[in-house]
Amino acid sequence: MSVHTFSCFTHEQVKEINKKIKKNITEKQNLEDVAQNADKIGNFFYVPCLPLMEVMHSFLYHCQMLNKLHFGYDIYWNFHLETLIYNVYGENDEYKWHIDANDQKTPIDAKLTCLLNLSEEPYEGGEFCLVNHKEKIKFDSGMGLVFTSLLAHKVTPITKGERITLTYWGHGPSWR
Repeated sequence: MSVHTFSCFTHEQVKEINKKIKKNITEKQNLEDVAQNADKIGNFFYVPCLPLMEVMHSFLYHCQMLNKLHFGYDIYWNFHLETLIYNVYGENDEYKWHIDANDQKTPIDAKLTCLLNLSEEPYEGGEFCLVNHKEKIKFDSGMGLVFTSLLAHKVTPITKGERITLTYWGHGPSWR
């Protein structure tokens, strides 16, 4: 299986995580920095991982366990050094087909993409699609989703409401 989902947080926990994240946003993300050659419409922010460790422990632990059980990638789990991306998609916002990859100048590669749905209210549209995956991927509030970063994926346009996610990339030594 190329994608794994899991329940992680209750609705009340999602609200608390969002509050903590909003207190720790460092700057608005520049669209070109997230995924090269991809069309991404929405609001995106850097968030340091360290101040969120207490509330994010369950999610990050699941990501590590899924890697160990299903992927086996050599990943640096340096959460205290990591930055997360807080993605807020409003109506008509989307993220077209892309892969998550580092530029060729760095000696590390994104190997695992880990998403957490932090939407507080129901939304329409905003489906997560993965290349060669015919079924819709259920990814509701409080759920995590983990897949290989080099698989093409997209988020369909939001038609109603707001879709909020948090992205963590498991980086490791360059692919060989």
